[in-house]
Amino acid sequence: MEQFVPVIEAVRAHEEPARALSPRQQTPGDRTIACPGCGMPMLSHFYGGPGNIVLDTCEPCRLNWLDPGELRRIARAR
Repeated sequence: MEQFVPVIEAVRAHEEPARALSPRQQTPGDRTIACPGCGMPMLSHFYGGPGNIVLDTCEPCRLNWLDPGELRRIARAR
């Protein structure tokens, strides 16, 4: 979690802003995934920043999980 914003900023430095983003593919609660660190169910919630994605988070492990393409989607969002 501590590295989330620096990673987004690094990717954003190499991406062109998107003119438009396709609709979000899921809503919180559509699925539950197990944390790769502790194996407990991760919390699924809307990401509060740009990109209109659902983010999976494990608070005890301080871990954010992004599905394929979501980091780029955040970086390209205006």
